[in-house]
Parts: sequence; structure tokens; C-alpha cells
Amino acid sequence: MFSFLEEISNLTGLPFDKLGDTFRFINFSNKAIYVEGYASLLLVSEEEIKIKLKKGMLYMSGSNLKLKDMMMDSIMVVGNIKTIKVE
Repeated sequence: MFSFLEEISNLTGLPFDKLGDTFRFINFSNKAIYVEGYASLLLVSEEEIKIKLKKGMLYMSGSNLKLKDMMMDSIMVVGNIKTIKVE
């Protein structure tokens, strides 16, 4: 499976393996969050989503939160995202 970051690696020439075995996320104007490197979902509701990362936790809160896409190691959350916290 070809990931977004592998494509970035190919375009920039940066070695993908040097990016680390952690998570990455992209915030699209607090309307959508794309996350790579998640391990599991711990909580999903319209107001809060908790994601266990390979190394850490990602918390999102807001309103009308929904899982848009979920693949083996990437996930897309959409809604009105008010806070994002990484631990």
C-alpha cells in the first residue's frame, strides 16, 4: 500500500525510514484530521475521539465528529474540531 508520506518522500528525496516510526497528522482547517500511525480507536462519539497511537495518544474534541475513512494504519476524522491534544 502506498502512503501519503511515501509519496512525499519520493517527491522530496528524503528517506522515508528516517522520518521515524511514529505518527503523523494533517489538520485541514479544523474540519478534517488525517492521521497515519495509529494503533487503535479507544473512544468515538460525536463530541470526542481518542486514538491510541503507535507511540502516544491523540485526543480530539468538537461537534459532529465522524470517522470518514479508516485503513490499516491511517484514519480520517471529519467534523467541527475544536481541540487537538497529543500526549
